[in-house]
Amino acid sequence: MLKLRLEGPDKQIDAFLYELDRNPSVEIHESKDDCEIQNGEISSYSQCSISHAPQERVDIIEMETVDGLIIRLPLLDVMRVRIGDDVTFFCGKSYDIFADNKKGHRTWPE
Repeated sequence: MLKLRLEGPDKQIDAFLYELDRNPSVEIHESKDDCEIQNGEISSYSQCSISHAPQERVDIIEMETVDGLIIRLPLLDVMRVRIGDDVTFFCGKSYDIFADNKKGHRTWPE
């Protein structure tokens, strides 16, 4: 477990913790907000304990076509947002292990 202490403006601390909480490889266990006086100035800070499990970054998304074919897409840092009863939005980072930009690799033909 890691312990993290953030100092700075409240809005920036909140924004950072929000993004950290959305990261699938990070789990926040406890968080404490406080402030202290240093050299006559008030300084806000937040402390939290986190677990980092990078092996959980990759997720396989499966889609089924109308004719029953299963398409599997490996994605990094997947976020799922349920929009309605039958609609779920998936967002993640795709990668191609065979891509080689140094040799002029093209995804689409000219």
